[in-house]
Amino acid sequence: MSTTGPVSNDLLREVIRDVVREVIREVVAEEMAAAALTRTVSPSAHRSPPTAGTVSSGTRVDRGALTERHVRAAGPKTTITIGRTVVITPLAKERAKSMGVEIIRIQE
Repeated sequence: MSTTGPVSNDLLREVIRDVVREVIREVVAEEMAAAALTRTVSPSAHRSPPTAGTVSSGTRVDRGALTERHVRAAGPKTTITIGRTVVITPLAKERAKSMGVEIIRIQE
């Protein structure tokens, strides 16, 4: 027996639409980032010199979104240089922190 009462069909549809829109946004952002990554990733001339115990890969993303998938692909203790307009997803920030990946934003 429900204590909150019946949920209206309109409210349920609105919630489902919101969830679907959010999922679509995330998928589109990841796909755009993956496409941008394949077009714009190159060794970075702007990377900082590696410090003791780190390896710097020099990955660069100039546009789109930096996702958790990109951080995983870069590997642990690497450097990812991103352009001024690149969006970093919250999951990418978490993954970078846990893997020791440094993200450097270039203001070109």
